[in-house]
Amino acid sequence: MVIAILAAAIIQLPPPNHLSLSEAIRHGIAARGRVREARAGLAEARAGRRLAGQVPNPTLSYDYTGDFPRQHLLFDQPLAWLTTRGLERGAAAATIRKAQADSMVAVSAVVQEVRAAYYGALGARESLRLVGEQVAAADSLAGLARRRLEVGDISRFEYEQTAQEARRGEQLLSSAREEVRAADAEFIRALGWADPMPPVAEGALDQDLDMALVSEYSPDSLPVIVSAVADSAAQALTYRSIQRARIPIPSVSAGADWDDPERPGERLSVIGFSVPLPIWNSGGAEAAQAQARAGRAAALAHEARIEGVRAVTEARARLEESARRARFARDSLLPAARALREQALAAYRAGETSLLAVLDAFRSEREVVIAQIQDFIAFQAALSAWRALFGRIE
Repeated sequence: MVIAILAAAIIQLPPPNHLSLSEAIRHGIAARGRVREARAGLAEARAGRRLAGQVPNPTLSYDYTGDFPRQHLLFDQPLAWLTTRGLERGAAAATIRKAQADSMVAVSAVVQEVRAAYYGALGARESLRLVGEQVAAADSLAGLARRRLEVGDISRFEYEQTAQEARRGEQLLSSAREEVRAADAEFIRALGWADPMPPVAEGALDQDLDMALVSEYSPDSLPVIVSAVADSAAQALTYRSIQRARIPIPSVSAGADWDDPERPGERLSVIGFSVPLPIWNSGGAEAAQAQARAGRAAALAHEARIEGVRAVTEARARLEESARRARFARDSLLPAARALREQALAAYRAGETSLLAVLDAFRSEREVVIAQIQDFIAFQAALSAWRALFGRIE
């Protein structure tokens, strides 16, 4: 009765969400706050360009005095923006390029996290499946040893060794289940998953392993370098704008005076200009700060290029070598280890070899399986890092 109730409860549970890699990436991009933050930064940069292109508003002043004429209206329009508007808009455009590159970096970093968590969850479940196969094989071996013990073919000590190996499988299963739960938790975090039922990664660990993976890219196309170069350009243009702003540009004034009893109904026109007088300072300190910021940004752009060349070289090496190891483990090491385990088990079943050889074949296969999964995950991490380096999502 209890079993029937449990079975009915399990049937009523909602099915788990199975996600492919592309679905997981799309969900992560849509749900993660880092992506929204990057997009907000880009929107701010675009608004900054509109701000840089705006013409300053004029001022309108009205005075009423006791002397004649009593009423005064004055319109004042600054003109200093004429010398700096083009440079400020250029700096704002460079800031947009920087924000676009930074947004690309943020999105590709989220994608890299999602890919790492996806393959981590996939690898943990594959480990659990393979450990389950080994535990089943160990149980089969223990059953075979029990039958041989009953007919007197082996000693009780040899049977206890097989039973101990089967019991050890329960520990391995527990560790594998623990890794699955931990990997699922990381997968949920990377996705920004909000549903109560955690998703299940669905795919193959060796995806893209047999494709031509590495193409030629210029280091200058790296988003981090594009961002640094754009920031350097923005700082240089800002410095030039501040330098021009030190030139005294007049403001034009125009207006009228009226309400004079001696001249009823007559208005007097007023026109003039005002020029800022650089008596106390001439803007040299602001220019010096801007020049220092421009020099610092140029130096950072130079360092970004140097670091970009190193990063591309390292990422290429890690991707190529991890792919080579993963292919060798899949195509050579694991098939050979499984064949050895099957041969040792068949020989033991026929009484042609000792239990020690069988247990050694089991442990060797287990080590190869774990190493293969780690090689697959290392390859996928290297592929993700390579794509993220150039801002590629898939």
